[in-house]
Amino acid sequence: MIKIPIPVKSYYVAFHDEEWGVPVHDDKKLFELLSFSGALAELTWPTILSKRQLFWEVFLDFDPSAVSRMNEKKIVAPGSPASSLLSELRLRSIIENARQICKVIEEFGSFDTYIWNFVNHKAIVSQFRYPRQVPVKSPKAEVISKDLVRRGFRSVGPTVIYTFMQVAGLTNDHLISCFRFKECTSNALNSKVKGKANEEATEVGLLLAVNKLSFTS
Repeated sequence: MIKIPIPVKSYYVAFHDEEWGVPVHDDKKLFELLSFSGALAELTWPTILSKRQLFWEVFLDFDPSAVSRMNEKKIVAPGSPASSLLSELRLRSIIENARQICKVIEEFGSFDTYIWNFVNHKAIVSQFRYPRQVPVKSPKAEVISKDLVRRGFRSVGPTVIYTFMQVAGLTNDHLISCFRFKECTSNALNSKVKGKANEEATEVGLLLAVNKLSFTS
């Protein structure tokens, strides 16, 4: 089996082998990966991952509701733990994005439902053979970026969003020669089936509720 060439860092290797490209449906995790994708403008993946524990501590395990209520002045203050991670601009962006995610959750029920709707709740399988074929952005990323910006999100340009799509499994960009390609494709299919089952269960629940109201009214 062939792996994508990546720096020899144990945590980075583990990230590639266990997380990168796996479909994510947890809102906290999606928020974390969106934040990390934006942080790449200032840091590298190895650096971000080496500071992951501090990111979790500073941003309260990336709970959008909790982060949305954080005091920006304290977070960006010189000497604060957060100030050692990113610039003031990036830190403020993360907090503002948490606020916007909360609004999205109010509207769609979850950030997961909102973001996966752009790919019809099914991961895009790229089937690239060579690294040079992998783009830095895509038409789909541009559509998502435009909608996020319209909603008030910050630091979510098409390149950032395409990186987010890759790491959160909305698109499987592992090379077909990488051992993770088939595994992530399989995970995407299982995720699709599970998502369909949840949708059907929700529909049944709504129908039962409506019937109950009809009989009791």
